[in-house]
Amino acid sequence: MLNVEKIKGFNKLTANREIFKAFLNNFYNSWGTEPRKTIEPLSVKYCQDFSGAYLKFEYKVYGKKQWLHVKSPTKWY
Repeated sequence: MLNVEKIKGFNKLTANREIFKAFLNNFYNSWGTEPRKTIEPLSVKYCQDFSGAYLKFEYKVYGKKQWLHVKSPTKWY
């Protein structure tokens, strides 16, 4: 099982820790078994821009680096 506390930036999150944990569970569950094995969380960071506040989640899947806007445990893009 993944230890979210080891993801870079997680310890800097305050009120958003539980949101991120719930998101990460949903994120992993949205993938099939094979791709799930290749997911490597890299970092998480609280951000704000014109669209509002979000968590920036960086990860690798199949060795390709990607990132997501995480708006809630069930909404990311």
